[in-house]
Amino acid sequence: MLEKTRIILSLLFIAAMLCVGCSFAQDSEAAKSNLLDAANELGLTEFAAAIEGAGLADTLNNQGVLLIGPGSFVIFAPSDAAFAQVDDIDMNAVKENATELKRILGYHIIWNDASFENITELSSARTMQGENLTIDSIDGLKVNGANVTASKSYNNGTIYVIDRVLLPKTASILGVVEAANDLGAKKFAAAIKSAGLADTLNGQGLMGMESLSEGPFTVFAPSDSAFDATKATIDAISKKDAGMMNLLTYHMVNSKSLLNATDSNSAKTMQGDSLAVDANLGLVGGANVLKSERYANGIVYVIDQVLVPIRLAM
Repeated sequence: MLEKTRIILSLLFIAAMLCVGCSFAQDSEAAKSNLLDAANELGLTEFAAAIEGAGLADTLNNQGVLLIGPGSFVIFAPSDAAFAQVDDIDMNAVKENATELKRILGYHIIWNDASFENITELSSARTMQGENLTIDSIDGLKVNGANVTASKSYNNGTIYVIDRVLLPKTASILGVVEAANDLGAKKFAAAIKSAGLADTLNGQGLMGMESLSEGPFTVFAPSDSAFDATKATIDAISKKDAGMMNLLTYHMVNSKSLLNATDSNSAKTMQGDSLAVDANLGLVGGANVLKSERYANGIVYVIDQVLVPIRLAM
């Protein structure tokens, strides 16, 4: 009888371990789901189609950019019923215009660079479109008055289903200059604007055509204090032929440079030289990454030093 009891207990233990293993496997599988998989599981057919139409799927899956330190997306995704109820604008016309679609969808997306643990901690948050959303969690989670009805995590963030499409007040969309300004890198923002690099970094090709665009881009923007501390060096570099252009593009990495990357400890810049990168410690070229912001065509990291390539330092 005792032996039989031991056998039964052993079988129960094995069964329990198998169940736990299955649970871990399911959790692991769920953690690997991408944005579109998660959206489809939530029944967000219209939202998933809109994300693909705007070319935002790769962005929200963190494809094409260097990820340094923690960061995730908070996405407020209108339900299919919410899309059907829109009467303020012609959604069919919007769907035919990728730029306009990206602007409206960007107003539903928040980048969290680990500045908060849960969206319910906030009363407002800046979106990828550039305007703020009002967050209310007193009586259930609401955003700009829209109710959150369901949620699901995916490998790069969390999708919250809402019962209304949110419309931004302005026709603008957050670009690299605005993102750098928000992060306290105003002098760098002014420099890339003056050098004519803003359109390229924003994904605008010849004559502003998105179809000829490049990116996404990873941009390392020195803070204003970093610029001030290196003023003499910058002034000397600016007197060299194409000096400032070489200096600025040394702070930028194009997605094309990451496609065939095999060394995760460095990244080839648009200037041509490589930067040492330690994603775990939040270091790039010896500079500390302080915070980040996503914009329509990439990510901007503010850093505490100006990065100077060896050829310009001579």
